[in-house]
Formats: sequence, C-alpha cells, structure tokens
Amino acid sequence: MLPAESIFSIFLPRLFVKFHIRREVRFTVDTKSSARVGDILPRVLELLGLDNRFEEVKLMRGWAEVVGPVIAQKSRPRMLKDGILIIEVENSVWMQELWFHQKQIIERIKKEYPKVDVKGIRLEIERENR
Repeated sequence: MLPAESIFSIFLPRLFVKFHIRREVRFTVDTKSSARVGDILPRVLELLGLDNRFEEVKLMRGWAEVVGPVIAQKSRPRMLKDGILIIEVENSVWMQELWFHQKQIIERIKKEYPKVDVKGIRLEIERENR
C-alpha cells in the first residue's frame, strides 16, 4: 500500500495546496505485463480526484501555447480559484490587451484543456517583489 500523501509530494511539489486524505491507495501489479508510468498516471490521478488539478497545472505550464509567445512573455497565470483564472500581467497596457481578448482566451482554454473549468478571467498587475 502507498499512502496518498506520498503521491502529492511527488507530483505537486511546487503548488500551494494542502491535501489531507485519510484513505490509502492500493495498486495491483501484474508481473506478466508491463506498463509505462505515463499510461498509469491519468487513472491514478482520477482515482485520487486530482485529474482536474493535474490539468490546471498543465494549463499553467502550457500558457504560451494558449496565448502565444508574445503575450506569454508579458503575462502568466497565477492560479485558478472558483472558476476564475487569475492572470498577472506586466503593466496596464498588457492588462487592457488581455481584457479585450479574454473571451478568445477562455475559448482556447476550454478547447485545449476541457477538464479545466474556467468561467472568467481576473487580471492583476504583476508585483515587483517576487
């Protein structure tokens, strides 16, 4: 048996998320066949209820693919809270630019990451002391 907490510490080390699960995850291994971790991982995350959170992390890492390289250099998604994607932008000019394109950004996110439930976008100017 593998405690669920150990999986979180492996796959989500940089997230500010606290999970306290009191159940244990049991894995059965068929010694006659082999499987790649990449084939097993989605099912394990689904069993733990983390598949949506994993998709959120993929969105954060794939931000440049959603908005393009130019906008990605001037902005970054900070977190998703209650369906609102909080995006930090370099300055007010980029805040206004992303504001005009927010519907297209949400549509692109829904297309590329259908498990991530983004209902809206909140834009914030980046803090310098990071």
